[in-house]
Amino acid sequence: MRQRLELPRLSLAERDRRWALVRREMEARRLDGLVLWGWPAMWDFCTANARYLCPVGGNAEFNVLVFPRQGDPTCFVLMPTFLEGWRASQDWVADIRSRRGTWADSVVQRLAELNLTSGRIGMDGLAGPLDPDGWLPHSVYARLVELMPKAELVNLGDMLESLRTVKSAEEIGILEQAATLGDLMLTTCRDKARSGVKESEVYGDMMQTMLANGGEEPTLFLWACDRYPAPHPFRLPTVRPIERGDLITCEIHPKIGGYFTHVERTFSIGAPEPQQRRIYEGCVTAFNEGMKRFGPGKSISGAMDHVRDVIHDSGFGMCETGIHGHGLASLEYPRYRHHAIKADQEALKTSGDEFRTGMVFAFNIDLFDPKYHAGNTGCVFAETVHIAENGARRMHSYPMTFQELAG
Repeated sequence: MRQRLELPRLSLAERDRRWALVRREMEARRLDGLVLWGWPAMWDFCTANARYLCPVGGNAEFNVLVFPRQGDPTCFVLMPTFLEGWRASQDWVADIRSRRGTWADSVVQRLAELNLTSGRIGMDGLAGPLDPDGWLPHSVYARLVELMPKAELVNLGDMLESLRTVKSAEEIGILEQAATLGDLMLTTCRDKARSGVKESEVYGDMMQTMLANGGEEPTLFLWACDRYPAPHPFRLPTVRPIERGDLITCEIHPKIGGYFTHVERTFSIGAPEPQQRRIYEGCVTAFNEGMKRFGPGKSISGAMDHVRDVIHDSGFGMCETGIHGHGLASLEYPRYRHHAIKADQEALKTSGDEFRTGMVFAFNIDLFDPKYHAGNTGCVFAETVHIAENGARRMHSYPMTFQELAG
């Protein structure tokens, strides 16, 4: 096979920046090594920490990374048949191995080679601020303890998530590519959605647009098509033909090279009802009010509490309204979501209640009118926002107006 596959890559300088950043934090925490459990789950949320240091992932691949404070890291993938492909797809990590025996057996063998089986080892995948359940199976943890009785296994909590909060120039660049994919997907919906066309056909065409332009699976793509859809999209399209009078609501996390952005729009097949247009315009008004208050040094909670007040003063209810970080996962810092406010108020104690240059996040607003169909239907709007030195900017360029399509 080719020695170099034509897949998105970040530079070795970016690798060295990240490795140095993480190793400084390891030194501060007296960690001899990390084991990052990159399971392909939750739209790759669980692979993000490992992929930040070793760009192996996508299409449901594992990336279990042993990252010592000194020495070369090792990435374990699931199958030996994929080794040459991953070596050709990236140039950050040379030592890529397949699992032999259990995952714990594989990891401990490498830690033994590094003389770290009695060391202080930090791990993700345990219960933490962004995932209160964790994702590391108990059997794996128990086997590690059995094989390394003298090791100290340390829960990293949100160490890596905190370090990933502010994006580098190269990360912003690949997020720009993801945003472009989202704009193309919405354009495909605009061009393909018509009365008589199956929902699944439009959804499939939108996914094809992303993949044909270099995008990557798995990714999050929520969809609803109904005369009165719920205020938040469902997971899957049906094979029902679209009808005149339907609304399409979609939440898309276009992804390339592991990086996600987030965009939502509402489409109408034919003219929408006046109340539907009013709800959508309420979404956009709230978005614009938030953008005025985003910027370096400004308060996250202050901006989002103002958005909440604008929505309530207009008589709308919130299905979802908030911000959450985007990068190698679709739930990162910063986050402040009114539909998950208690958890996110706690998160601010870790990440800080201040926008910083280089932050990237989704700003989504899904609203309903309690007086219209008892609040059981609504509209959606979202964009990915970048905090630049001179303020907040949209990363998407697709029109913000209500998307009224020919019936």
